[in-house]
Amino acid sequence: MSLFSTGHDVVDQVGSVHLEGNILPTSWFSTFVLESGKPDLNAIVVLSEIVYWHRPTVVRDEYSGQVVRVKKKFKSDLLQRSYQSFSDQYGFSKQQVKEAFDRLEKCGVLKRHFRTIEANNQKYNNVLFIELITPVLFEMTTLPLSKGGGSPFEKADPPHFKKGTNTETTTEITTDINTQENSPENSVDEVLNLWVPDLHSLNSWLQRSGEQPMTQDQVDQVLLEVNSHYSPRLKLGLITDTQMYSHFVKWVKRKPSAKKSTRADNKKNQPTNRNVNDAWGEIKHHAPATDIDCGDLI
Repeated sequence: MSLFSTGHDVVDQVGSVHLEGNILPTSWFSTFVLESGKPDLNAIVVLSEIVYWHRPTVVRDEYSGQVVRVKKKFKSDLLQRSYQSFSDQYGFSKQQVKEAFDRLEKCGVLKRHFRTIEANNQKYNNVLFIELITPVLFEMTTLPLSKGGGSPFEKADPPHFKKGTNTETTTEITTDINTQENSPENSVDEVLNLWVPDLHSLNSWLQRSGEQPMTQDQVDQVLLEVNSHYSPRLKLGLITDTQMYSHFVKWVKRKPSAKKSTRADNKKNQPTNRNVNDAWGEIKHHAPATDIDCGDLI
């Protein structure tokens, strides 16, 4: 077998093809989602193209092959692309491209700038320039490890079962469950502690999706439902913080009661308008005067 062969014909054939293209991180399919909860494929494709143009080009010395410098692909201070160029490249309609930009800008991952430029002795108005917001891009792309540091199964011992112990094990588990059900306060605390979001980060997610920020009490009310729903995956470490932030926002959008609670609590903090007739209730009323001596006035 050749040194440059894997021993698998299909793998070797694919390896001989020079493939180029954009990178689509799998995390984007859970962070960039539509209101239905499905991945926003149009926005993901558009973002991948924008990120490609922001990846630096490596310049190598033609004799030594050493990297001498890196440079950016676009000429101006910001990337200049038109909606039509994305439409021609990917087969989207111009309106679909614009709507994808609207959603990406709402998420905070990019910002559009419209400028007037001169080229070939002509002036062009409303030329689109794209600013990529890297902190938000990193937040949306990087999936944090589970709190245990990696897979929850790496250090766990495999289960061992012995004949004749199934009844005893079942009894112990049932007893623990009944004990937890008899102490609802501990059960609530346990659910809330399954995933504890940062309030500032959570409100940033809510505002980027067009929702009102929430207080800690409001968050806890929704968190009881969200954590309970994802409890099995949370306990096994099979779901990330980024995914939970996304699930929380989608839960708020789907649950009208959460929105009503937020609006109601916000109204409590606003001063109520005072009825103008309330002031009359503060006036002291006296009995009518009788037997007044008017003297010489009559």
